[in-house]
Amino acid sequence: MHCRFKSHKSDPLNSLALAGFLAGLVILPLGYAAFAALIVVLALPGALLPRRDSRLCPEDRWFLLALLLFGLHLVLDAWRGGAPVGHQTASTLPWWPLAAALVLVGWRRLPPAGVALWWGAAFGALAACGIVLVRWLALGVDRVHVPGINAIPFGNLSLVLGVLSLVWALRLSQMPLLFGVAALAGLVVSLLSGTRGGWVTLPVVALVLLLCQGEEIRRLWLARPLRTRLLAVAGVVLVAAFAVWQALPRAVALVEDLRGYLHQGVTRTSVGLRLDMWHAAWTLFLQKPLLGWGEGAMMPELRRLIAAGELNEQARYFGFQLHSDVLDTLARRGLLGLITLLLMYAVPLAGFVRRLRCADVDVRTFALAGTLVVLMFAGFGLTQSQFRDERSFAAYLVLVVTCWVLMRPKPIDPLKS
Repeated sequence: MHCRFKSHKSDPLNSLALAGFLAGLVILPLGYAAFAALIVVLALPGALLPRRDSRLCPEDRWFLLALLLFGLHLVLDAWRGGAPVGHQTASTLPWWPLAAALVLVGWRRLPPAGVALWWGAAFGALAACGIVLVRWLALGVDRVHVPGINAIPFGNLSLVLGVLSLVWALRLSQMPLLFGVAALAGLVVSLLSGTRGGWVTLPVVALVLLLCQGEEIRRLWLARPLRTRLLAVAGVVLVAAFAVWQALPRAVALVEDLRGYLHQGVTRTSVGLRLDMWHAAWTLFLQKPLLGWGEGAMMPELRRLIAAGELNEQARYFGFQLHSDVLDTLARRGLLGLITLLLMYAVPLAGFVRRLRCADVDVRTFALAGTLVVLMFAGFGLTQSQFRDERSFAAYLVLVVTCWVLMRPKPIDPLKS
């Protein structure tokens, strides 16, 4: 497939805002919010300028429709029952998909530079690794993270930054070693954070990379001298040993928690509490399957379940988010909400996958990055309500829009060979 396009000149301010957002995503407690707001403000001129040769194509309109439907449904739900409340959930969150739609339109006219994505991700992963290594060695705690940032989004988002660095390293960039180290740093941060929900995405990441970059990986490997390859093998063995050392206790704890829940009904563990919340979410969905309970009615009902002993009281300390994007959405906004949620994954994923075999290597690289972002966030959402977490939701919107715009700076339909 030939994917021809004419690139627009990148905008330096948009590039700096994007790089700053990614660099501070997991190391600055409020950095993501400041840079996300800056991204929206800087996108306004591009959104207001005449379209000319940067007009939106049909695929752009489908993506915009997915963003608008999800955002409008969140806004209407907030109007029906009140704005989202809870730990690490912003009252303005329903408007964020609409802001992302504005950024998509603005960046179609004034896009950021591709290097802002790669360098921002690499710096963020390396900085996070440096911080957690110091804290891990100094404090010796089991789950290390930056103060002020929850360990789950911290570990998951660091892993995403590492995977993006790996994509660029495999692209045979000018500094493959640096970006390879950044990829390793993201993995180390994920392991030290103890965030098991992120680890389940690694087999999917590996499979996609092998299918899409297998030949590039093979060429990169054969181009290295024997001594370098031996050192690489030794490094992989050491990293694998470290990964097993860090992950094995958490895996054993998972099995013990599951056994305790199944045989003794224990819900005061990480796994037991999740299963308890999932059961509550499914029960609530069955009572109001079409539109769900809504934010206003959901909170009192969850409190009632806790008071009646039908839900572990620890659920209140997690902001009453039910630790599953799908189940939480079904309970709050019903089947209609689930449809809009799935569109947020399916529409951009379809656009990215369509260009994984594109003849243009730049298009293919950004398509691969976008594919991995969508798949990883979908995996994270199996055990965590990512779209109710401010940092994770902002990261998904910014990264997916970034990869979408950079994949096709000028939206011309591809010509099939």
